[in-house]
Amino acid sequence: MNIGIIGPPLSGKTTTFHLLTGTKPNPSSAFKREMQTGVTFVPDFRVDKLAEISNSKKITHTTVEYVDTPGIEPGAAKTDWFAAALSGGVKNSDGLLLVVRAFGEGEMSAGSNPERDVLAVQEELNFADLVVLENRLERMRKQRRVKAATHEETVEMELLERGKGFLESGRPLRLMPLEPHERKALRGFQFLSAKPMLAVVNASDDKLHDVEKSLGTLNDRLAGLQVHAIALSAALEGEIARLEGEEQAAFMSDLGVTELARDRVLKASYELLGLITFLTTGEKESRAWPLRRGETAVDAAAEIHTDLAKGFIRAEVVHYDDLVREGGYPGCKAKGLLRLEGKEYIVKDGDVLVIRHSS
Repeated sequence: MNIGIIGPPLSGKTTTFHLLTGTKPNPSSAFKREMQTGVTFVPDFRVDKLAEISNSKKITHTTVEYVDTPGIEPGAAKTDWFAAALSGGVKNSDGLLLVVRAFGEGEMSAGSNPERDVLAVQEELNFADLVVLENRLERMRKQRRVKAATHEETVEMELLERGKGFLESGRPLRLMPLEPHERKALRGFQFLSAKPMLAVVNASDDKLHDVEKSLGTLNDRLAGLQVHAIALSAALEGEIARLEGEEQAAFMSDLGVTELARDRVLKASYELLGLITFLTTGEKESRAWPLRRGETAVDAAAEIHTDLAKGFIRAEVVHYDDLVREGGYPGCKAKGLLRLEGKEYIVKDGDVLVIRHSS
């Protein structure tokens, strides 16, 4: 899972990146327009519990790669460095994390205004996609003057014309109704405005409560863009992250903080991408695996290894809750909680799978 972090300059975007990845800032690159990447694991107590039951030698959590990009200024989509930065990182991402500020004086115009900044960045992404789309259409028109278009080219051209109309009306491509084959055709372009997007409103610690109370209104206004917003204080979370153990717990208790922002963002990122977690466990390893909601047992097998999908016979399925309550597989088998499922079984969050396959 790869998520690109974007946002206006001085929004706390890079601070949020370090918060999420547990990395430390490099002072020498503080004012450079550089991308940086970091990987973090998605905390899941279920993996640790399964490892305890199975006496696993290894524990593997799902990981997320975050890509931090240069700040997006007004008109950024028209610059070479913007295109280079995005093509090198964010274009390959599964989703976007847009950090906007709710503190101090804004850089895109006077005063901080999260809604305005979300709309301004969305406009830049739309424009960047429009440039790519128009270039492709122009090349296809030139080709048509030389030879007749194939059926596939005609379908693609009609699809891109629809997309052009969407972008010119100020709507991101994620809002465009698409048939499965159309979605597949557009996927190769890696359009930025087609990616799911989560907005993180970065507030000062003294304004965090007020910002959280206003999220309902903000989300109502952003619903038409299919953008969801959550709030955090990167500065405050940074202070918490520097503490450990009992000292950290005491500090969080004093502040009334029950969950780290990092964990909330990771959960929201999972929701954003429509992901669930299935699990595998044994003496060798207990592991969490990401899977898109609605995918099947054979899709889960492919996530583990393509050979498992090719030779898929059946999946042995038991839910995590049942496995833990019964203390392992023997108790689940005795009570008939272990099921055999075929290729079309829709995997549920928390399912523990054993894939049976031919070699």
